Amino acid sequence: MPATNSEAIKSDLMGLFEKRRCRNFFIYVEDYDEKNPKTMDGFDAKTQTAEALFKKHGLEPNTMDFLGHAVALYNTDDHMTKPACHLIEKVRLYSDSMGRYGDSPFLYPIYGLGGIPEGFSRLAAIHGGTYMLRTNADEILMENGKVAGIRSGTEKAFAPLVICDPSYVVNVPGRVKKIGQIIRAICLLNAPIPHTNNSHSCQIIIPQKQVNRKNDIYIALVSSAHAVCPKEFYIAMVSTNVETSNPEAEIQPGLQLLGPVKEMFVSVKDVYEPLTDGKTDGLFISKSDDATSHYESSIDDVLEMYTRITNEKLDLTNLPPDEEDGQA
Repeated sequence: MPATNSEAIKSDLMGLFEKRRCRNFFIYVEDYDEKNPKTMDGFDAKTQTAEALFKKHGLEPNTMDFLGHAVALYNTDDHMTKPACHLIEKVRLYSDSMGRYGDSPFLYPIYGLGGIPEGFSRLAAIHGGTYMLRTNADEILMENGKVAGIRSGTEKAFAPLVICDPSYVVNVPGRVKKIGQIIRAICLLNAPIPHTNNSHSCQIIIPQKQVNRKNDIYIALVSSAHAVCPKEFYIAMVSTNVETSNPEAEIQPGLQLLGPVKEMFVSVKDVYEPLTDGKTDGLFISKSDDATSHYESSIDDVLEMYTRITNEKLDLTNLPPDEEDGQA
C-alpha cells in the first residue's frame, strides 16, 4: 500500500498518470502545515472536505477508496463530506508509522492479543492491583444507584467504579443497545496468503465499493513469527459487518484471497454500545469490538473512556524512553 510519494510511483495499483497525481497528493500531505498558509496551496482543509481535496489533485475513485479506507483507515465514506484536515492527519500518521519498527505501520504483540492482558497484569502488580484468573464476575453490585463493586460466587470485591465490556451487562435493562452484528472467520492455513511476497504477517482491507457493500472486509494474517502457532501453520482472520441474512456469503471475497484453507471457525456476534456514560453511577462500559483488524476503533474507545473516567485527556507526549530503542 503506497503511503509516501516515492511509494506512489512504484505502486502497481495505479496507472502512470494516476501515480503522479497520487505522488503530488502525498507531497501535499507531508508539507501541509495549518499554521503556514504557503503550504495550503489555496485550500482550506478546516472548511473544505476530503472529497474536495481528492478532486483538487484529480484522483480517481479507486485511489480515493484505498487512500480513505486502507491508509486513513476510515470504516465508511462519511469522511468524504467532513473537513479534509482529519484525512490529512490520518494519512500522515500512517506514513509516519512506516519504518518506525519495520516495514509495516502496524505492530502486533508476540503471543497474540493475550500479550496485552499479560502486560496489564504486570502493571497491576506494580501499582498494587490484583489480577485474578479464572474468576467470573457474576454480578455488579449497586448501592443507592451507584456502583459498589462486583460479586464472584460468594466473594465480593468493593470499588468506587467498574469498567467492563457490554457482555457483562447485556441482560441489564438500560445499559447497552445492539447496533448490529459482525462475522469473523478464523482460518488455519499451511502457507502464506498468495501474492503477498510470502509475508509472515499482513493486513488486507477490501474497500466496500470494490465488492458492492456498505462495509469493508478485513483480513489479518499472523504466524509463528508472532508465537501464535507452529511454524508450518498460518492464521488468517476475515471479518466484516453483517448486512444480510447470509453472513458467510459476505466474507467470501476475503476467503477467496487466502488460498487453501485447512480448517475454518466461523462466529457471528452481536455488537453493542453503552447507553450511559458512567459518570453518574460509576459503571463505565466500553463498546463491543468491531470488525476492523487494525483495532483503531478500540483504541479510540479506550481513549474516550479514559476521558470520561478521569475528566482529562490521556497525554502520551512525555512517556519515558523505550528501554530497547531509546525513543519515547
